Amino acid sequence: MVTVSKKREEKLAELVREFFAAHPEVRLVAVTGSAGKASAKIAIGTVLSRQFDIQLRTDEPKTKADVLLQMMGVRMPEKGLFKWWKVIRAVKKRIKAEKPDIQIIVQEFNPKEPGYNLWFKNYIMPDIAVVTSATNGRMQVEHSLEEVANEMISLANYSRMAMINRDDIDGRFASFLTNPNITTYGSDPVAEYNFDDRNFSLTDGHHGFIMSPENPDGLEVDVKLIGEHNVRPAVVAAAVGYALGESEENIKKGVESLRPLPGRMNLLKGADNTWLIDDSYSSTPLTALAALQSLYRIETPQRIAVLGNMNGLKGIFEQVHAELGANCNPDLLDWVVTVGDKANQYLAPAARQKGCQVKECKNAIEAGSFVRDKLRSEGIALFKGSSGGVWLEESIKINLHSTEDDKYLVRQTPEWIARKNQFFSQFKD
Repeated sequence: MVTVSKKREEKLAELVREFFAAHPEVRLVAVTGSAGKASAKIAIGTVLSRQFDIQLRTDEPKTKADVLLQMMGVRMPEKGLFKWWKVIRAVKKRIKAEKPDIQIIVQEFNPKEPGYNLWFKNYIMPDIAVVTSATNGRMQVEHSLEEVANEMISLANYSRMAMINRDDIDGRFASFLTNPNITTYGSDPVAEYNFDDRNFSLTDGHHGFIMSPENPDGLEVDVKLIGEHNVRPAVVAAAVGYALGESEENIKKGVESLRPLPGRMNLLKGADNTWLIDDSYSSTPLTALAALQSLYRIETPQRIAVLGNMNGLKGIFEQVHAELGANCNPDLLDWVVTVGDKANQYLAPAARQKGCQVKECKNAIEAGSFVRDKLRSEGIALFKGSSGGVWLEESIKINLHSTEDDKYLVRQTPEWIARKNQFFSQFKD
């Protein structure tokens, strides 16, 4: 990651402000939240790209400078004496262009502390702000849930229009909203934009209707994603499409082209006619519970939940792991497999107390081998955990139908493999 001084960061922000002043026709869709930002961002970009020229970067912005550069479609060179000069020149070129090559920018905002989103207020005004969630996650390590919610909603308050996830933002935080131009989306039928789910199958996903003020009868769609919480990005993508004047035909095509991101409820074929749900990218209390509930809703002769540590939750890790364990249902799970010290210490006992069969594993390799031995034909194993020290994608690798499917897993670059090999080496006899 290339660091940028505060002075240069402010200079870059001023140039971005110049860009929007020079090209007021370019729309900005800003996406923020504790969880679900990436899925919403990609879904919105996928749907809008059916009709518009868009600017979207799939990688997560680490700094304010990253956000600004991603909006401008400019990459900071990793090396070189004149890298800052090259960046400024590239941004100025976009400002001076007679006609921009994009119509809509879809940008993720990834706050780490209070005041992050509000910092941008002096430089940009999003046309639409999407707030996906306000829940315990990385930011709550040092800050209260109220502070987290206020931070996420602050972006909505200085946007022309705000779209709020009704399911994953507690109603008590509505008082933080000062923007009168808001709408809601989600699974709840009370939301202005919601999904009327009529049918679900493991291989075909959800069939139903996106309900909206623009089409009260509903837009019939097939959403090839697993889990109610993963349908919500499709709903907000449709909502953004409607708000920006996209045709229903293109909204439908865009929604039906959505596929899960790697490591985010991605269905993979397992060995011996089994199924694997890869949700190994990361884990928070919200996403872990949603994944578990999605597993419960699938008709199958066998369910195994592999649950790893939820990292980055200092001060509340004991509570949240125990709560997830308490949500493990022995009537719906054949096995609960835990990976990592926190999952083994707090999640496993809570699941046992509920009556579940539990296997505690020291690492992902042991967990993968256990699942390979226990998972039967047509059975499903869910893999949900954080990255550092958990790496459940390596459990999945042991259970794949084909080694060629390694390409669908997260963190498979040589750098990541070397890091994981070093970690797993400590467990060798």
